[in-house]
This record gives sequence, structure tokens and C-alpha cells, in this order.
Amino acid sequence: MTVTPTSREATNASLQGPADRTRPNAQRTLLASTAFLLFASAVSQQALAREEGHGFAEARVSAFTGTTGESWQAVQRFRPTLNMRIVDRVALAVTVEAGLMQGRDPTAELRRTVEESDLGPLLEAAGCTWPDRGHDLFRIHDASDYLEVDRLFIDVYQDDFDLRIGRQSLHWGSARFFNPTDPFPELLLAEPWRPRRGINAARLTVPFGPLNDVMAVAAIDDALLQPRIAGRARLNFAGVNLAAVGAWRGDEDDTLVGLDLRGTTVVGWWAEAALFPGSEPHTELAVGIDYSFPLFDRTVVLAQYYRNGAGATRPDEYARPTALAGVGLPDCEINQPDELAEPFEESPFAPVSLARDYLLLGTSFTFSPDWLLDTFMLQNLNDGTAFAIPTLTFIATGRLDLSLSAQIPFSTWGDGGEFRPRPQDTRFEFDLEPNLDPIEVDLSGLVPSSTITFWARFSI
Repeated sequence: MTVTPTSREATNASLQGPADRTRPNAQRTLLASTAFLLFASAVSQQALAREEGHGFAEARVSAFTGTTGESWQAVQRFRPTLNMRIVDRVALAVTVEAGLMQGRDPTAELRRTVEESDLGPLLEAAGCTWPDRGHDLFRIHDASDYLEVDRLFIDVYQDDFDLRIGRQSLHWGSARFFNPTDPFPELLLAEPWRPRRGINAARLTVPFGPLNDVMAVAAIDDALLQPRIAGRARLNFAGVNLAAVGAWRGDEDDTLVGLDLRGTTVVGWWAEAALFPGSEPHTELAVGIDYSFPLFDRTVVLAQYYRNGAGATRPDEYARPTALAGVGLPDCEINQPDELAEPFEESPFAPVSLARDYLLLGTSFTFSPDWLLDTFMLQNLNDGTAFAIPTLTFIATGRLDLSLSAQIPFSTWGDGGEFRPRPQDTRFEFDLEPNLDPIEVDLSGLVPSSTITFWARFSI
């Protein structure tokens, strides 16, 4: 797993020119964010009065320390949901997300860094091209850059079963953040503001008894090329929730079989394990405990160990360089190092970690009904790197939340790795011709030493 310095909206945003060509005014961005919140709040109130839906409007700003180029990023988004009853026991739900981004973009910063290095003129002479999305401020080329249908599904409710067809959220597993038995893994630890992404799927749920059910899912990616089929049976026995899971992953022609247990014995506990018996067999495991007690209004502490049997134990063996997480690369006809040969495109089926062993520690303090503090620390037990994510939330009104969060990477031991790259992880050599000396490009300016994010969210 690589913790990227920006939100996923930034990672997927289109490219802009070098940072010194267009620097959006921060004051204008702040005014735009405020106006966006006020406008979306007014629209939301009208929608609520007509009982048409729910959702939220959000303005977010991030600051990055220890980087070159743009050191800030602002995101505004509006995410309404409309629920409609078509006929008796049949309903339609639609969630649309509209968003704009200004400031730092990881791919734009990579482009600027490369063009300012000795490699830049050679790439230009070789006819290498970077994608360009036109609009300098918002980097908009077409509607998909600012508008997305993230949920669109039909629910059919019957006495014996429930059926949901369309783009929906899918999440299986009892462990925190890392779920070995989830056929659609997604790690949201570093992005506490983001909902799970939509998956194109048909989901059938057949209940039997008050706490038991069987679920079957058939899903496919947005390109309609990578199918997945999964099934799960859940039982409650003597206060213990048990789920058996099986899945086939068409993108890798691999299978998954797993078991998920959760219960309470003095403390809350969970154990989730999966076997992937494909061409490269491996196992994944997550075990943990949590405990709540009446300190302040409420306090919860948790600890969890996660093992990814397909992960590496040394940074040199990681599947992708940490400095290039979430960035796009130019289209070139020159020789490139193997680790730079392919862009690292995000996939809803992608693995969520690089190393083998992790320890997650967390605390949650509810000081009052209006003030909450969540803090998580993820320790890579193989290379010694870690990061902490404290998030303070103030519930200003029944609809408005204000939150302040930080990502703080550090090394508990060792000389760096996944969360805090080593010097050699951010420097790459390009061998252009056999008779020429290699050219080195330093990408250390792409990796922030910390990230601080503030966001305001108005709920419909």
C-alpha cells in the first residue's frame, strides 16, 4: 500500500502544464470554495423541502510540506443522492458527484520535475508527449473530469430475497481497513472524507433466520473487461458472527476462499483470513481487538495485525516504486527502466499493500456530542516506516461538520521504505543510448513530508 500525498480526485484528475505557467490565486480559490458551499447548501435545502434526496456538499483544502512546485490543493464537490419508488417493492437510487480541483496534481508535478531535469530536453527531442486536458485552472477536458455517476442501481424487495442491480458500493469483512475476504478491496485509511467507489454489479441477498443470509454478486469493471463473481454465507452462532466467502477474479483468473469471524469476549475481536490458490498462491490474514470504556463521553482503542502473503519484506522487492504512486507517464519511444515502463493506473481490483506485515493501532475519543478525535497509526513491520493520521471533527450544526486531518509519515527504524521512501526510491536512471552516460532524475520533491487537510461538509 502506498499512501499518496493527495486525494483520489487529485490522482485521477487531468494534467496541467508546468507549475510556473499557471498558478491559481489562492484567495480566489478560497472565495470559490465558500461560494460553492453556499450554493450547494441552498440547492440541498430545496431538495430536502421536496423530499427528493440526500447527500452532501464539501469544500476541502490541503497543504503539503517538504515538496517542490505547488504546495496546496483545493477540492469542491457536490454529491446528491436521489431515491425514487418506481412501483411497489421496486426503487431506484442515483448518486451523482460533481467536483472541481485546483492546485497540486501529482502527474503535473512529475511532468514539471522531468522537464526541469536533464531528461526534459531529450524527451522533447524524442517526441515524447504528455496528455493535456486544456483548462489551466480546473484541468477540464470533458464532462468526466468534473461529473460522475457514482451510484445508479435498482432495488427489488421480495419476501424471500432482495436484488440490487447497477453501480453500487460493495464491502465485505469485519477487520478495520484491511479485509482479506473482500472481493473488492479498497483502502480508505488515508482518505477519511471519501465514500467507497461504485462497482458495476448485480447482488442477490437471500435471508434465512433473523441474523443469517446468503449473498451472491456478479461484477465487472468500468471497461467491461474484468469480471468478478463472489458468494458469501453468514451465520450467527452463540453470539459469534461467521461468514464463509468464495470469489473468482477474472482480471487475474484467480480465486479466493476465506473465513470471517467476529465476536465479543470481554473485548471485541475479529479474525479474517483468505487463501488465493492461483498461479502464485498466498494467504492474507487480519486479526484484531477493540475495547470501549467511559472515558470522556466514550473512548475506543483497537489493535490489528495484517499479513499480506503476496507482499514483500524488503523495499527493493516492492511491486511498484513508492514515489510514482498515482501518477501518469509520458508516451515515449525510448528505453525506460522496467519500473517506469507502464503507468500505474488505479483499479477497483488492485491490491492495497506492498509489504507483508503491518500493525494498525487506533484510538477514538468522543469528548462531547460535538467534538471527536480519531487517531490511527499504521506500522510497516518489514521496512520500519509508518504514518499517523489524526482527525479532529467538530459537529458545528446538525448539518455542518468541520474536520482537520493530517498524514504524518515517519520511520520507527531502518532507512526508509513504503511510507517514507529511501533516497534511492526517488531517484531513477534512464539509459538512452549504449554509448551515453545514464541520466538521473530526482523525484524526491514529489513526496511530502506531511499533509494537512481541512474540510467542511454540509449534509442534506
